Amino acid sequence: MISLMCFSLNKVNAQKADFSKYPSTVISNNEVSMKLYLPDAKKGIYRATRFDWSGLIGSVQYKGHEYFGPWNDSHDPLRAADVVGPAESSKDGGLGYDEALPGGKFIRLGVGIIQKGDEPQYDQHIETYKILDHGKWKIDKGDDWITFTHTIKSDFGYSYVYEKTVRLNEKGFHIEHRLQNTGEKKIEIDQYNHNFFVIDNQISGPSFKVKYPFGVKTTNDTKGLVKVAGLDIEFLKDFEKGESVFVELEGFKPSVLHNKFSIENTKTGAGVLVSIDQPITRAQFWAKNTTLCPEHFIQLSIEPNKEQTWTSKYILFESKPAKQVDYSYSKVEIEPEVLSIIEEKWKDEFKHVEYPQQFLDKVIIVNPGDDIQSAIDEAHASGGGVVALKEGTYILKSTLTLKSKVTIIGAGKAQTVLLQGPEMKGTCFSAGAEPQVTDVVIKDMTLRGTRTGNANGILMTGRNESRHTRIMLQNITVADWSQHGIHIKRTDNIIMDKCDIQYNGSAGGLYHNVYFLYNKYLLQSDCDMSFPVKGKGNKYTSFEYVIAQRCTIRDCKGNGIQADHEEAGYFFFHKYNISGCGNAAFWFPCEHYYDKYNYTEDPKYAPQNVIINRCEIIDNAYGAMWRKVGGAYIINSTFDSEQSDMVLYKCGVTMENSKFLKGNEEYTDIDQWPQDVSPLW
Repeated sequence: MISLMCFSLNKVNAQKADFSKYPSTVISNNEVSMKLYLPDAKKGIYRATRFDWSGLIGSVQYKGHEYFGPWNDSHDPLRAADVVGPAESSKDGGLGYDEALPGGKFIRLGVGIIQKGDEPQYDQHIETYKILDHGKWKIDKGDDWITFTHTIKSDFGYSYVYEKTVRLNEKGFHIEHRLQNTGEKKIEIDQYNHNFFVIDNQISGPSFKVKYPFGVKTTNDTKGLVKVAGLDIEFLKDFEKGESVFVELEGFKPSVLHNKFSIENTKTGAGVLVSIDQPITRAQFWAKNTTLCPEHFIQLSIEPNKEQTWTSKYILFESKPAKQVDYSYSKVEIEPEVLSIIEEKWKDEFKHVEYPQQFLDKVIIVNPGDDIQSAIDEAHASGGGVVALKEGTYILKSTLTLKSKVTIIGAGKAQTVLLQGPEMKGTCFSAGAEPQVTDVVIKDMTLRGTRTGNANGILMTGRNESRHTRIMLQNITVADWSQHGIHIKRTDNIIMDKCDIQYNGSAGGLYHNVYFLYNKYLLQSDCDMSFPVKGKGNKYTSFEYVIAQRCTIRDCKGNGIQADHEEAGYFFFHKYNISGCGNAAFWFPCEHYYDKYNYTEDPKYAPQNVIINRCEIIDNAYGAMWRKVGGAYIINSTFDSEQSDMVLYKCGVTMENSKFLKGNEEYTDIDQWPQDVSPLW
């Protein structure tokens, strides 16, 4: 059923001419109703030569919204621009134009054989081109489709059969084209759709959002009416009568993926997504107060006796009144027991993380197929902002570079997926040694690899002189990356909350689900780092000041957790469950990492000040294998291992109210150590 809706807003008032006198027809289905005007050399709504006469849509109604209609105050069928949209055309003169002398012949697609004037070059605005032969039109129609067939035969080498079908579906319509070259000469012309959207009769202004899948820019004068930047054309004011703007757009690649755009009116909720199944060759945008016109060009190249097909898809949608979306992260509540024990055991020696600052005023919406990096760059250049990835799968071709003061948020772990594409061999999200990156949030999405290339899920490599800082990962899944799921080094103030980091490290045993190197200040909460393919669940090298609460590691071929090297200390593991490790759940060595197989007994390379509270460490080969670890407490925890619960060499460990069901082993001579250390590393 088709319903009508009225809006008492800023409206276009263009329809003064009588359009009922022009030949037309209606097609419809349960959701969409469309009025089309028919080509007619004597009575048709359009009889000039700039635009194709077929498929001129006077009205499309969907869920009470209108998408097309008159946009001029008056109407003259012989005036070049007096047409309703979508209207297709060519900026080229047409078939044979360049060859023809003044008074000679050329062809306009969907119009006929035209007489050339004495102008120095083709002028699409000329009203007086004479039509010598209209060709033959045939129209076939069903309830929800209509086909226009135009046949032209000439005596100067160009002939064709041009078929255009407008076909409705439940969410919009397609315009399907087939052009057969029946002449002797090659057809080589450009083609574009001027569109002429008149959405809910709204005046062009800030209520309209025009978005592209690539970073748009222009060198044209925008007259203070629009801003062309990032993924958007932003309207800066309501257009007054007589105001218009035209811009040539740059930034696209000659790709089908970039041949799309969307328009949405935020007042009425009406929107349309348009895509064309041919590579884009040129992009323009024109608007006046009564109409908006994104214009995307393609190239037609057809040898004699061949044909070319192309389809434009119009997906209509209705957005509900926008709810206030909260893009802020949720702070992690550290369990009171943890804070109480820290106060008791460490006094004021422990230093907590700092949270990132968010910049929420600038929000850039990104849809699948859009350029995520352009959105990140725009948010950063604006002084900070939010990149909101809508639901869908994003196929990655290259690494996304993180930048300061940017929140990247999806629609949820299951809803927004960034997938390593076949061409991508590197990292999903990366921040190199410089510049310094601060205040980054990645939230509510999945980063999924394919276990190929030298690929990490997230890689951040800071510098001691300017460490990255204040990084938050919340409610994300990072899985199936060939190297590390997450590898962060020389970075401070890291928060991981409700993250599943699993099935990473297929490239070898030196790659882990999570690998920290030379960091300070970490809060991990409710994270699952199980099932590393070959490496460890979590490795903390030279990490100080860690709280990890309610985390899980299961089924590691080697160790679950390794903490080592100088400046490793102040680890609090609370309600941590580790099971199914082929070696040790906790491997804390005291060797120098870069000379690890030559035993050197130096406590500065072993973690100091460790608390394990209310943890379950069960069904591992060893619960803990520690060397020279001092200032440690095992509180209210349970160990039940296959070989030994804790193997301790010259360690200072206090055990309070804990169970060791297999039993512990303590040594003062390194030669008593029960296992070769090589597999542990």
